[in-house]
Amino acid sequence: MRIHNHFQRIMVVFLTCTILLPLFGCDRSQKHQSPQEKAMGYYWYEAVFLNKEEVEKAFIEASGNFPKYEYVPYHFHVTTSFMPEPKHEELYGTPVTVHIIRYAYGLVQDVQENTSSDNEGLLVEITSTDKRMQALIDSIEKTYHITGSYTGEAKYTGQLDFSDGTPIDITVEGVFGMSDNDENLIIKQQN
Repeated sequence: MRIHNHFQRIMVVFLTCTILLPLFGCDRSQKHQSPQEKAMGYYWYEAVFLNKEEVEKAFIEASGNFPKYEYVPYHFHVTTSFMPEPKHEELYGTPVTVHIIRYAYGLVQDVQENTSSDNEGLLVEITSTDKRMQALIDSIEKTYHITGSYTGEAKYTGQLDFSDGTPIDITVEGVFGMSDNDENLIIKQQN
């Protein structure tokens, strides 16, 4: 048990550094939100946060050119839930394995909202050796994916037709946590 906790602490420190180090000196004036997303006001989401360089490498391997579209998420991540209540703060910092299996891009239309967006993304499978984290993963019915770039809203990436996408076989490690539209990242256990 002590070895697992020690490994988990090391993993959290490593992932925190790999996520935060590229941000130092970063030009905060870059566009990371479309006008539609800015109009939404304050929001938060829980997700598995990933290393920027590893994810960019996967996109480049799959498509040859990245990004295809104007907006790129500030943090590459696999969203588990948007504005969850209650939050799962006791799981923040938990390591998660992300297996990237397909790449797709194209126009996605939402007939109900009468909106559309060009999106590119990676279809993924996520697992965790932590039983509580795996139970949360299993309880959520959604298409787990990583948004790469988009023209309208990142939320449409899960609606891409991945069945005709480019097969990929890349595994990366991530950490579960929370972020908001102000790009604040919490990946340390809160309880």
